[in-house]
Amino acid sequence: MTPTAIWLTIARKEFADALRSRMIWGIVGIIAVMTSLSAGISLLIPDVEGGAETAIGGAEMAIGGASQFAGLLVPIMALIAAYLAIAGERESGSLKVILGLPPSRGEVLLGKFLGRSGVVAIGLALGFVVSGVVTAVLYGGLPVGAFLGTTLLTVLLGVSFVGVAIGISAVTATRGRAMTVAITAYLGSTLLWDLVPFIGHVLVTGETPGTVVPAWFLLVQGFSPTGAYNALVQRLLLGGTAVEGRLAGPTPGYLDPTVFVLILFAWAVAPLLVGYLWFRRADLS
Repeated sequence: MTPTAIWLTIARKEFADALRSRMIWGIVGIIAVMTSLSAGISLLIPDVEGGAETAIGGAEMAIGGASQFAGLLVPIMALIAAYLAIAGERESGSLKVILGLPPSRGEVLLGKFLGRSGVVAIGLALGFVVSGVVTAVLYGGLPVGAFLGTTLLTVLLGVSFVGVAIGISAVTATRGRAMTVAITAYLGSTLLWDLVPFIGHVLVTGETPGTVVPAWFLLVQGFSPTGAYNALVQRLLLGGTAVEGRLAGPTPGYLDPTVFVLILFAWAVAPLLVGYLWFRRADLS
């Protein structure tokens, strides 16, 4: 069996195991329900001028609301789907059996990343399809470009956190440690990261951030995978006004959407590389 076939076989096995455990359907269900609820909530936002409950902002506003839910939920689901991929088998002892066969440690790592990424990607895509149908029914139409773009960005966010989870799983020897590091990663990169640019702004300017902020503030905000995802979705739905409205001057090149796409890719790849470098020297006994 060629090296390519080995990691591909491992990826297929990971995907098949996820299907049997119904993990993928859990992701579909959670994303479909929460993003569909977001569409319904957007429909009930009261009109400030008329004071009546009406559909304002349209389907694009509903998609934006769905992305806010996704920014919080997707990291959790991706981490749960992958944080035990290696650490769990290492603690149970089954990893030594796998590595006693042809696969190398690098092939195991790559195969598990691809398999778990496939599970998360398909689950998120199907969940968004359901919410897209709900949104189209509620609003009488669907902005296809905005919907497909947001779905693709959400899948990329999920794959980024799968990379983080596999990296965590590769450097931890037990389930408990993997869970602790995964929770820390979620809190730091999703819930607490906004404190970093906030504190930086206070230190640099002596003031708390207002409506208008320096360009570097938005860049630092986007250094986390969730921050990069939010920046890309806002640019997709709002265009240049998503950035220009918050800056006092012209938009610098480092706030181009390509930069934030590269940040998401970096979050998928860098933890894998660190995990591999650690894992290849780890004593599995």
